Amino acid sequence: MNNPRYLLYCILAFLVLGIAGCGPSGDDHAGHNRADEEHDDGGHVESEDEHHEDVVILSDEQLREAGVVIAPLAGGEIASYIMLPAEVGLNQDYVLHVTPRVPGIVTQVSGYLGQQVVAGELLAVIESPELGEAKISYLQKIQAKNIADSEHARQETISQNTSKLLDILRKDPTLESLRNQVSDLRIGENKGLLLTAYAKMHAGAANYARERQLNEKGLSTQIDLLASQELYNSSLAQYMAEFEDVDFSFRQRMQQAQQGAMIAMSGVENAERKLHLLGLNHDQIQLVSSEPDMNVARYELNAPINGRIVSKHITPGERVGVDTSVYTIADLSTVWLNISVYAQYAEMINEGQHVTVRMGNRTASGVVDYISALVSETTRTVAARVVLENADRAWKPGEFVTVRVETDMVHADRLVPVGAVQTYEGHEVVFVQDADGIEPVRVRLGLKNDDHVELLGDEIKIGTLVVIENSFLIKAELGKGSAGHDH
Repeated sequence: MNNPRYLLYCILAFLVLGIAGCGPSGDDHAGHNRADEEHDDGGHVESEDEHHEDVVILSDEQLREAGVVIAPLAGGEIASYIMLPAEVGLNQDYVLHVTPRVPGIVTQVSGYLGQQVVAGELLAVIESPELGEAKISYLQKIQAKNIADSEHARQETISQNTSKLLDILRKDPTLESLRNQVSDLRIGENKGLLLTAYAKMHAGAANYARERQLNEKGLSTQIDLLASQELYNSSLAQYMAEFEDVDFSFRQRMQQAQQGAMIAMSGVENAERKLHLLGLNHDQIQLVSSEPDMNVARYELNAPINGRIVSKHITPGERVGVDTSVYTIADLSTVWLNISVYAQYAEMINEGQHVTVRMGNRTASGVVDYISALVSETTRTVAARVVLENADRAWKPGEFVTVRVETDMVHADRLVPVGAVQTYEGHEVVFVQDADGIEPVRVRLGLKNDDHVELLGDEIKIGTLVVIENSFLIKAELGKGSAGHDH
């Protein structure tokens, strides 16, 4: 089988059954036993088996199959740390309290506690008279704008045609030519006034010219000449007055129409701004003109962000106001780790330090990104914060944890993985390989973290081969050997 754990158990069983033993055994190593035993001064007989009872002899192939890794003892960097209490909290940068923009009565609730929502999703419907009045005002402003725009367009046409008429009249055309040129111009009453005055002025001029000719021939009296001259001057003055009045009035009316259209547009824009203030977006405002009358007071409360509903305070039939927070939505893809730093450790904590948190089988890490400048009066601690990734929602806001904060990096001359250290016969040992085999050596431990531990003293020389992985197998083999000697 290819299962590593199964293979490991098979090798361990192989060792325990004595396939590979503690030192030389029985028949296989009979040549190494002395023919006669030497006695010490007290009469104790020391055999070679007893001398090697704490040595494990395994071939390279057996070590490799068992997954036992041996490497030279060396130094390295090890992080020192302190353990501090912390609480998992919501990432307040991504928490939003949803409040209605208008007061009213709740008619429908679609968002429920714990529900995952996306931005724009309907949460509730509120019947709001204030919103209805704002929509009606908006519709009225639109109607007024349409009227103003229509008047502006009419005056613009009149203005253009009047300007053409005045230009034609300045050239003093004949009445026949004038009729042909202005027949298609739509001007309104000004056209009739100007053409009438122009015609009277021309008639007066023609009559005056005729009277002068008759007078010169003696066929007309001086009184008739003066009368025709007076009539001509009067018609000319009347025409000039009408011309100036029309020239001024059409420009004035055009300006008034422009101002009216601008004011109407401003009214619509202000009404639209109010609808925006009441929570309607651009698309919703565009639909106000076409929505049925029954929806004029309908206010839809939508989710402003993606996230999970973590609190809900709204029910159908309830009256809500603009100061009522009816939902709280939080983005739980990240959470805050709020650390309480004891005063004596405050100087050891800095922004950017690495933090590890474990809870059961869960592990996460991050860096300190905020440290409060104040000490809590109640807890006498300083608050520090870490942002944790929480895509799988494993970390629950409100739970208490213990965190490890790395405070420094220290060089250790002798550094081994934590798993390299075993407890044997009441002492902490590291297994060393030499010419005789693998044997335990008592050690003193220094700095330690989750991964590595420092060895103090020089009981094991730097460069000595030590077991750094699966050292528990060696311990198990020694335990089997000790049991055999007890018998």
